[in-house]
Amino acid sequence: MKKQKFPINLFLPYLGFYSAQAIFGTYLNLYLNDVGFSKTQMGMFTSLSTLLVLIVQPLWGYVSDRSKTKNRILNLLLIAGATTILGFYLNINYWWIMVVNCLFCVFYNPVPPLLDNLSLETLESSKSIFDFGHIRLGGTVGYAIGVLTAGQLMQNQYRRMFYMISLLLLCAFICLQFVPPVMGYRQKAKKSSFKELLSDKKIFCFIFMNFIFSLGTVIYYSYYPLYFTTIGGDSQKVGILMFVTAVSEVPFWLIAGRLTERFGYKKMMVVAAVVTGLRWTTLSIAMNPLAAICINLTHGFCFVTLNYCIVTYINVHVPRDLRATGQSMNNMVTTILSRVIGGVLIGYLSDIFGVPTMLRLAGAAAFIGAGIFSVCYHLIEKNEG
Repeated sequence: MKKQKFPINLFLPYLGFYSAQAIFGTYLNLYLNDVGFSKTQMGMFTSLSTLLVLIVQPLWGYVSDRSKTKNRILNLLLIAGATTILGFYLNINYWWIMVVNCLFCVFYNPVPPLLDNLSLETLESSKSIFDFGHIRLGGTVGYAIGVLTAGQLMQNQYRRMFYMISLLLLCAFICLQFVPPVMGYRQKAKKSSFKELLSDKKIFCFIFMNFIFSLGTVIYYSYYPLYFTTIGGDSQKVGILMFVTAVSEVPFWLIAGRLTERFGYKKMMVVAAVVTGLRWTTLSIAMNPLAAICINLTHGFCFVTLNYCIVTYINVHVPRDLRATGQSMNNMVTTILSRVIGGVLIGYLSDIFGVPTMLRLAGAAAFIGAGIFSVCYHLIEKNEG
């Protein structure tokens, strides 16, 4: 049997995109803080931009499913994102930043679920021996490289981040040109009904748990770097913090498939939720950079488990012509809706009560969410059985 080569053409777009995501997610609020905006104003940026994305996200998934090729939609999003991000250099007026941020996020936020869908379908059609986790590892490597090198290059000059992001998105676009076309399903005689997607109750259990996790990540990525600087961190240490967070994912992307096959979705999701609760709780009482960095080694298991389980479940149990729509729906509810709800509210409450209190609340939500998920999933299995 001919030995299969590792699909580097799928790995590299993740590397480029998640390097850009690392810089944008980690340093944007540090830049906004530098130019004089409060946490409440930062929350407004997050909430309004993601509210807009909440509207357009399902449309991008639907368009991808119905496009001649799914590659062309990703190409459009990456080029548009690389262009609009440069608008941050034109003005620091509050409303200008608001408009540019919203426009950028319309193109930038839909990329991950569509890239996941493209990769999964490519692996399936090519009968690859490699698991999705091996490909998605490119995002982890890119994220780690992004936060570490950006922190070193910027030296607290956060406005440099925007041209870095633009270049990285262009690199992701170039790499994507080496991925074979993945056909949409616009010419398929029988199209699946959206009701088929909504009828799977287990999907909603996954999305609920992912939503709870995402509320904590809003605090961590949007506001914790600001708090981190008050306990001895600087731009380089913020980079190290996020680097360690990203690197902790590496071993779990490599073994996620085997762990899920052995223990099942339910056990993996519940354990990940409990560990997430412990992570947020202990992080809230960490009073020095080293302790915070060590605590975040738990991120890998939590993040990879939650994401791998839901992405692969959708790919296996959802009709082919609704898979991009399903991935986009998950991203819309978990990542985007959590930012809409959490952006202004968490920013406002962080100004009043502080980031540690918000982390403790996120920890409590994770523990409660684990219990709710376990009970609901069990009841659904019982009814199906």
